[in-house]
Amino acid sequence: MSPVDIKICGITRVEDALAAIELGAAMLGLNFYPPSPRSITLERARQIAQAAAGRVKLVGVFVNMNVSDVLDIARGVPLDAVQLHGDEPGGDCQTLAAEFEVIRALKVDAEFSEASAAQFAACRALLLDAPSAEHGGAGKSFSWAMVDWKRLRGAFPPARLWLAGGLHSANVRQAIAIAHPDVVDVCSGVESAKGIKSVQKMREFVAAVRAAERQDP
Repeated sequence: MSPVDIKICGITRVEDALAAIELGAAMLGLNFYPPSPRSITLERARQIAQAAAGRVKLVGVFVNMNVSDVLDIARGVPLDAVQLHGDEPGGDCQTLAAEFEVIRALKVDAEFSEASAAQFAACRALLLDAPSAEHGGAGKSFSWAMVDWKRLRGAFPPARLWLAGGLHSANVRQAIAIAHPDVVDVCSGVESAKGIKSVQKMREFVAAVRAAERQDP
């Protein structure tokens, strides 16, 4: 199986960022959605970015924010990528993609369609998540088998797929075996409290992902 990158999302503290990097995370998620308990200020984001500089990709999570404001934050941190986790149209992806990698989150519910991915072709990746009022980070998963992953890759030309939603060390191996994602995105599954990461849970999650990579396709 191909290597699977790990994103630890909802980082709020420098010490958690450094621990995640040491354990093997390829990406860290910084939340800029004010209603979220994991939302951080621009100043805190800059502190994390300075500590993590050159060692990991920083992904900013945004929900229905004006594109100009997203750009201001992404430039000000600075970020490597922006993750749109609300109801943003394909045009927002195209605008942001001129300057940053863009990941478009899609909620897998009764209205989900693999064919709908085509409208986000300007994005670098698609992230599939469980629907939640919190726009992610709720610890809820969806039925991975309800998605036609092969068809989804065909409908989305960049074909880089991220999987999120209720992942933790006990279920991520099964999730990877079904979806074969390029990236797994974990938040609440590696926390001791909202916004506070557990080193032990992060270690167990990374170990489970690496074990999944060793399984037969």
